[in-house]
Amino acid sequence: MLRLNPTLRSIGVLLSLLIVCLIGVIILRASLRPSIIIGGKAPDVQINWDMPAADADQISFSASGEQICTMSDDGLLKCYDRAGAEVFSATIPGANRAIISPDGECTLVYAHRNPENKQLAFIDDKGEICWRMNVASAIWSADADSDKTNAVFAVGTGEKRIYGVSVGKQAKRFRRFKSSGVACSMTLDASEDKIVYGTWQPSSIRAVNMHGRLIWENERDAASLQFVESPGNSDRILLRSTPNRAGSDGEATLYEEDGKSLRRFTLSASESTNIMISPNGVFLCAGYSKMIEHAGKSMPQRHAALYDYFGRRMWDKGSMLLQVTPLLVNDSGFVLISDGKTTLFVVAPDGAIKQACELPSLLVRFVASQDRSQALAECADGRIYHLKIR
Repeated sequence: MLRLNPTLRSIGVLLSLLIVCLIGVIILRASLRPSIIIGGKAPDVQINWDMPAADADQISFSASGEQICTMSDDGLLKCYDRAGAEVFSATIPGANRAIISPDGECTLVYAHRNPENKQLAFIDDKGEICWRMNVASAIWSADADSDKTNAVFAVGTGEKRIYGVSVGKQAKRFRRFKSSGVACSMTLDASEDKIVYGTWQPSSIRAVNMHGRLIWENERDAASLQFVESPGNSDRILLRSTPNRAGSDGEATLYEEDGKSLRRFTLSASESTNIMISPNGVFLCAGYSKMIEHAGKSMPQRHAALYDYFGRRMWDKGSMLLQVTPLLVNDSGFVLISDGKTTLFVVAPDGAIKQACELPSLLVRFVASQDRSQALAECADGRIYHLKIR
């Protein structure tokens, strides 16, 4: 009878035990992975009211969703409530961007990346300019929040500085500090005393307090601009790294509150990939285009794919008959999509699809509120339609 050397037998036993342990760890990690609650009632989508699109080169919601701002390239600002009633209008020559505080008490108006116009104008809730201040260079980015008494703004400039501005009825003040690069995007959380911003030259994503003290930092590809987005109901951050070279792939990265990278997605230049996130930071939807062969010809086919934050794909939609463009994804994993024409559909987390709304004309532009309960759809008929999503 063949007898193995005791040492060889021991090694064999140890290897077997190691394999069993590794399998156990894999099973345990899979079982400990948090479950994701999906489903529920599909949202209804209804056209609520409409307004002309002529003076709305920029459209934005306040973080609360109670106010809507439109801004024209020649400085005409209009503010509406969510019912469509105009609250005020004001003209600020040379400005082309507006961002409103969550409570609607103050709106910051400025010229985006214009080295000849470095002025910040603050508009109160009656449409009057309550304060003006100049910064040292072109304005690249801004975000708004509010504390118990004041509207709070963060502003990034081309000279690699960030301004923290507080505007109240009793006092107005600001502080500034150096940033590691040009802050091309930012998100502000006044209650947490935190600014998260993406930079260029050098490229990084950084979290700092309102005095500029570093909380965490991650360096990024030096050839890319960094654009941060706060989902709204989550402490996570979605970062889009956009190459400063045409035809190069970018990357989307989901970060935890502490700066830990949770998931990465390639933004393919050839497939025109874009990505959006649900307010709770659980679901991500990617829109992309791929070339197909039909009747001897190559043609693009638009797709959308839903993922959870683990990177698991839940569905992929798109065909010759249904060219899919994703518009938003909500906390329950339902995705609102467009067929590229006038019809909107809702896709459930399990992939079930149903028609949701018919627009009066071809969809041109779409902007959703932070909580995804409403949106503005600009159509080719020159009107902007307010959509109630519930």
